[in-house]
Amino acid sequence: MIINLHLLDACDFRCAHCFAHFGAKKTLSCSNWKKIVDNILLSTKIERFNLAGGEPLLYKGIEELTDYIRSRGSAVSVISNGYSLSNTKISALKKCGISMIGLSIDSPKAPTLRKLGRHTVSGDILEPKRCIDICRRIREKGISLKINTVISQLNYTEDFSSFIRAINPGKWKLLKIKKFKSKNFDNTPHLINNAQFDGFIRRHKTIPHIAERTLANAYIMVDAFGNLVDTGSSNNSTVGNLLKENFKDVFARLNFDFGTYQARYAA
Repeated sequence: MIINLHLLDACDFRCAHCFAHFGAKKTLSCSNWKKIVDNILLSTKIERFNLAGGEPLLYKGIEELTDYIRSRGSAVSVISNGYSLSNTKISALKKCGISMIGLSIDSPKAPTLRKLGRHTVSGDILEPKRCIDICRRIREKGISLKINTVISQLNYTEDFSSFIRAINPGKWKLLKIKKFKSKNFDNTPHLINNAQFDGFIRRHKTIPHIAERTLANAYIMVDAFGNLVDTGSSNNSTVGNLLKENFKDVFARLNFDFGTYQARYAA
């Protein structure tokens, strides 16, 4: 199994499609995340923990937590927007044992990145040219590289072909935007239908990719409070807290689709 630990809410970008909004004003300590990891590993073998956010590179204990998870026998990956991935940071992630870095890349065009909200408060973006350079450095360090692209109303007509070929990732995942609506955030204006998603796939049929229509009930997500989340919901409803209950008991209450989950990772 692969478990996604969303370490914090904080992010230096403001992506219009993001479903990782938890309302956590404070981050859990590294010691608490270690307790959650131990809780999970008491119940089942975990092939890999994926560190996510928000933006996980903003979490101060990420290297300590990675070391700990690896000492317990599981691999560790991280999914980042890439903005703060300096060569020094890539080297540090390699040193602590990150096996794969996934980058969220939702357009090869600077104007679209700004429309998507993939920019800092001051308006800075991860320029496509710099992104390609970061990907090269990741590969040079011997770290596996994955690209995640969320397809929405703002980018479904674009052509990523030359950009992805220049990046040359080990894996490119195309994710249909997941609905998320709460009192503070609503991405429904950016949802697309299956025909629009299929059109994007056809445009990139010559480039190896994995297309995922849904994460609902097939993505194991622990939020920034340490709650196991029902990913079939549109508002991150929680099932139970892993600092208070056994993972096995909480997971048993989760509406989880093993078939879809296995198909996702078999791809």
